[in-house]
Amino acid sequence: MLLIGFAFFAIACGEFKEAGGDSATDSSHSADAGDIQQDWPLFRRDAEMQGVSNEDLKAPLKLVWEFDPATEGGAVNTTKEVDAGKKKKRSYPIKATAVIGDGLVYLGTEESRFFCLDLQDGKKKWEYKAEGPVTGPAALVGDQVYFGCQYGFLYALDKKTGKEKWRFETDDKIEGGVNALAVKDPVTGKMQTRLFFGSYDNHLYAVDAATGKLIWKYETDNYLVGTPSVVAGDSPSVIVGGCDGLLHVISAMDGKEIRNFDVGAYIPNSAGVRDGIAYVAHFGGEIGAYDVNAGEEVWVVAAGSGVELYASPAVSRDRVYVGGRDKILRCLDRMSGKELWRFATRRDVDSSTVVCDSALYVGGMDGRLYAVDPASGEELWSYEIGAKLSASPAISRGVLVISGEDGLVYAFKEEE
Repeated sequence: MLLIGFAFFAIACGEFKEAGGDSATDSSHSADAGDIQQDWPLFRRDAEMQGVSNEDLKAPLKLVWEFDPATEGGAVNTTKEVDAGKKKKRSYPIKATAVIGDGLVYLGTEESRFFCLDLQDGKKKWEYKAEGPVTGPAALVGDQVYFGCQYGFLYALDKKTGKEKWRFETDDKIEGGVNALAVKDPVTGKMQTRLFFGSYDNHLYAVDAATGKLIWKYETDNYLVGTPSVVAGDSPSVIVGGCDGLLHVISAMDGKEIRNFDVGAYIPNSAGVRDGIAYVAHFGGEIGAYDVNAGEEVWVVAAGSGVELYASPAVSRDRVYVGGRDKILRCLDRMSGKELWRFATRRDVDSSTVVCDSALYVGGMDGRLYAVDPASGEELWSYEIGAKLSASPAISRGVLVISGEDGLVYAFKEEE
């Protein structure tokens, strides 16, 4: 079954390498990480949703381009001054995290538009009109890009042209992202790439990436909002949390439940998985580590009474990083859950942290993009965008991309 794991990484990551860690705790990580050229094909880069970059990006950064899509329907943003005091029309907010592959950026907007942009200059390559708003991240698998919309459709488009290949309809909106895994079909014996995603119709779906045909669906007791995590191996599994307060571990092969963990509160995000341990943050104000194979709780720590944790945990080799709606970014020891430091922002942190060797990057609802020292939690740099940043950063080929709720997409590079 080693072929399964290798096939997935070849499809989704473009490389068969272990994800990196922070330099403060991971002496085994390559000192040449800054020379690595990676894609960012999924919400958190890799299938296990760790949020760790193999490509280092050193602060400070400089803004190199903005993409400002022309509005349809006349949405007006008055948060920024314009010439002669006139209001400037802008697109609806962009909450979707970008994915990046082969030098192209893909993301959707609340105006039901999906864009492909050039990574180096931000120029539009093509645009597709979806049936409903697109708030979740896409997935790049093979020659196609996949994403869902709030009218309940999952779309498959040609990556180069934006031409629709197929669509799959659920019974309610899709707010989360898509994950993928290549497996050997138990019936035909041929390799098959499966897509996994959740819906507000309470189901986790597995569909054929080539055809869009349903393979199986698994029913939960409430909405599924986050992007599923996928763990390859002899018994590949899909891990997803939902509004039912359960972290579900589902067989990727037949859609049957392997086990679940009752965390006691709504899980709005993705679990970060490393070494068979799933790290989960939720609206009950707790961060927990759960052994997926043994079915045991490893540790649970409280962030504080009433603290809603919307952001997905980032998981390096030794640390876990979680932002919260108490304006705090926390760093925990991965093995024990002990809190190592806190970084305070001016408003909530809904953006999920991205881990580089030399810096953590995270957006704030205070309108700032932050770079934070992984070892100490000290601020290294920040840039005031001036609009809420609920989307998460994505890094590829020396460029960091993040979208804002002002309807713009921003790209940054290292200062020379």
